[in-house]
Amino acid sequence: MLRALKSKRVTELRSQQQLRYSDQTIVITIIRSRRRRRKLSLQVGRSGVVLRAPFSTLQADIDDMLIRNRDWIYQRQRVVLLQQGDVLRFQSGELHDYLGAPLALRIVAGARRAKVLAGDGELCVHGVNDDSEQVRRVLQQWYLRQAQQLFAERLAFWASRLPWVSGVPELRLRRMRSRWGSCSAEGRICLNTHLIKADLRCIDYVIVHELCHIQEFNHSPRFYALMSEAMPEWRQCKAELEAVGARIVRE
Repeated sequence: MLRALKSKRVTELRSQQQLRYSDQTIVITIIRSRRRRRKLSLQVGRSGVVLRAPFSTLQADIDDMLIRNRDWIYQRQRVVLLQQGDVLRFQSGELHDYLGAPLALRIVAGARRAKVLAGDGELCVHGVNDDSEQVRRVLQQWYLRQAQQLFAERLAFWASRLPWVSGVPELRLRRMRSRWGSCSAEGRICLNTHLIKADLRCIDYVIVHELCHIQEFNHSPRFYALMSEAMPEWRQCKAELEAVGARIVRE
């Protein structure tokens, strides 16, 4: 939904849309203005990705520019995050979260097959060299497998406890930087793979939140009353997730 800035005369309209890159979602802020600009411009900085355009710009032209420049947007975003120290380097000794616990990464070469073992305060990646990109891929695949299994189990658990949920909803996973989950009008649940790095009660909070949308497809007082009925401690869980959110979505 477009949001007009407060002014006697509307000079800017802001909206957001999502850009898919591989299996990631990048949030783009669109700013339409009355300024004398003929061309669209893209900026990637600490505040995120911003596309500026004249009021008269067609949505199709905006979509085309984002698609043509998505490689550049992704690479530039990683450079900005790296400069801020917000990008993981996937080197031994670095801390990586799993189910709410920070684990020290240990890279072990020599194994025939790549595998990941978590325990005793460590996250051991076997069968890779010191190539950070290879370590990143192996870890992402491992996180995805853990998330697929655990999220399915927790979704089934909560679906069986909430009387307005009939059966276990379809589950999809996606790596996202700005959302923890979503519920479609058809009742499909999508969860952020990065959630596997959070404490179990935070994962449960997001699942309950999305299941409540099956009954109340909004954020009205009725929705929050339903949340409190299903999970009285949801506000504490929400605060815990917000406290670690920026850290666990790093890549």
